[in-house]
Amino acid sequence: MKTNILIIILSCFCFSLLGQVKTKLTGYIPEYKEITADVELNVFLPHVVGSGRKVDYKTRTLEGKFEFEIEISEPLSINANVNEKHLFFPGAYSILVNPGDSIHIKVADVKKSGLLSLTFSGKGSEKVVFQQAVVNDLLALYKEDPDYSSQSIGYKFRSTDKKLSVIDSICKNYKGEIKNRDRDLIKAMEYEAVLDMFMYSCIHSKSDSLNMLFKKFIVKKNWMQPFLEGNNIRNYGLSALREFVILSEYANPVNSATGIRTDSPVTYGKLVIKHLSKYAAAKEYLLASVALNVFADEQASENSKLIYQLYSDNVNHDSPFYSKVRDRYQFIMSNLQKGMQFYPFSLPDTTGKIHHLADFKGKVIILDFWFNGCGGCRQLAPIMEELEKEYVGKEIQFISISIDSKKSLWLNGIGKYCSKSSMQLFTEGLETKHPLVKFLNPGGYPFLVAIDKNGNLIGPPPIAAERKAEFKRFIDPFL
Repeated sequence: MKTNILIIILSCFCFSLLGQVKTKLTGYIPEYKEITADVELNVFLPHVVGSGRKVDYKTRTLEGKFEFEIEISEPLSINANVNEKHLFFPGAYSILVNPGDSIHIKVADVKKSGLLSLTFSGKGSEKVVFQQAVVNDLLALYKEDPDYSSQSIGYKFRSTDKKLSVIDSICKNYKGEIKNRDRDLIKAMEYEAVLDMFMYSCIHSKSDSLNMLFKKFIVKKNWMQPFLEGNNIRNYGLSALREFVILSEYANPVNSATGIRTDSPVTYGKLVIKHLSKYAAAKEYLLASVALNVFADEQASENSKLIYQLYSDNVNHDSPFYSKVRDRYQFIMSNLQKGMQFYPFSLPDTTGKIHHLADFKGKVIILDFWFNGCGGCRQLAPIMEELEKEYVGKEIQFISISIDSKKSLWLNGIGKYCSKSSMQLFTEGLETKHPLVKFLNPGGYPFLVAIDKNGNLIGPPPIAAERKAEFKRFIDPFL
């Protein structure tokens, strides 16, 4: 009995050690042997739904060499940039990395970067060699295409069908050594690269032939299957599958449903259930994404109540994302009611001066929480700068609050991951343990929240680039 207990304890201990495995990505760029270059690694986390999925790492070359070491517990996608130039494009922008991989990249010429111009070696490189074979045949097809804006909807369907068929053929006939799981993930990755722009163009097409072509080339040929198998949706295909649901319901979405996901999230959630009822993992992932987006945009609203009830009634409560959705919903409903007194923060700026909530009485406050390396934060930064310019002279204060662990990270990230023109405050290295952050308990980053002139919570404003008008409609009544 004691022996069995000891074995169980040791097994649990070993499993905890193996949960996060060191994984390396190294490279050599001969042309930067004498000078330095900025290298950035973007990591996409499959276990994260909603914001916070993309995390960035940065380094600089030394004698032409660079190295990243990360700890991961599951296969994930990474892409890389050298001096802000995509390293793996043309291609799917990303490569697949497994825990314990040690992949080395030789970049012969940065100007000719792209998956096919790079040399990969080391543990795990066989996956990339397989991906190169796929991309090689795909690029030959892309070169035959006219400019995308001049393609008819029929041509787009036929061309997409041909490209997906090529991916499928290579996956079936490839002779090199690659694990089935890795092959399936790379297949889904390359499908996603082909389908994302295509599905977006379908959503916005006014062609009367759209529905007929969609059924003939997408539905009957089961081209969405790689995203519906197992848990592949956690890695790839979320955008394409979102549009697939709309296209499955509406013959001409551009006339009736292009904004349904944001304007009527509960209606969209019901469509997810209707069209993905046979695929539990995909259905649950999309519903979790919808719910968390509503919570982030509206917090304690009627829509939040309705979408949570819909989610809870239609997913397995053992789903890996159920606890996150449930906990986020319970938190916003109990702690973030509109009109409640906001947390009386006191935070230092870049000079060390302390700023208090009470200092801004008489102004609407927009707080932008971010951290150095947050992909979504970097995308939001220029949008916030544009909004600030449009509110110059109004009774409003934009404040960027870093949750970085070190002051140096905070200072280096200003202007890159947040608006450079807003007031810059710091949570003093406490990260998510700072009382202000614990008060809000953001579901991900970037996270925006608005406070009225009396220091009371308004809620999170819309933040997407295409929703600037909604941001103004949300904020202007409080000015």
